[in-house]
Amino acid sequence: MKNLSKVLLIAGLLGLFAGCSSSRRMAKRYVPFTRELKDRLEKENIDIKQVQFYVDQKLILSRYMDNNKAQVSSGKVRLENGRYVNEVVVNPFTPGVCEEISNGNLMVNFEKGNSDLGFGLGSTYTANQFVLYGYDWRNGTALVNFDSLKFRASCGTCSDVAMARLMIKKSVVDKFEKKTKVLSGRKVD
Repeated sequence: MKNLSKVLLIAGLLGLFAGCSSSRRMAKRYVPFTRELKDRLEKENIDIKQVQFYVDQKLILSRYMDNNKAQVSSGKVRLENGRYVNEVVVNPFTPGVCEEISNGNLMVNFEKGNSDLGFGLGSTYTANQFVLYGYDWRNGTALVNFDSLKFRASCGTCSDVAMARLMIKKSVVDKFEKKTKVLSGRKVD
């Protein structure tokens, strides 16, 4: 029995490390979208609507619904403590498109026909990065506007939804940074 416990513990740890390493590997292909990247796009006259965005954390949007109005346009409905809850999940590295810029915030849409989520410049350690924009912050959650309704946003993979950053693929950044000039050579006259 003791050996079985050790085997199960080791198998669980290996599974945990394998899962973490694959998400780390995936995260290495992406970089945070920063103020400098946005400025470079504007300088190069690149339309931000043509850039593929991603969010690096699992976002969970939820709101309590009136039992008489159990209509849902996004997500799923579940019963919690006798109340209906409308829940929308955005998994890590889900692709999104910036539909517009409003008051400096990038309005990113993760599903056609759905409402946008706002991402704006953060504060303190994320001051240069675009993070989920919200208000009425409480215990690592914030209210966000989504689908013309107010949802409470929480992070399913971190302790604070303010850590959810907007990302782009690293290859896009590499294209901006490379400027190659090939010399044709010169012969003696």
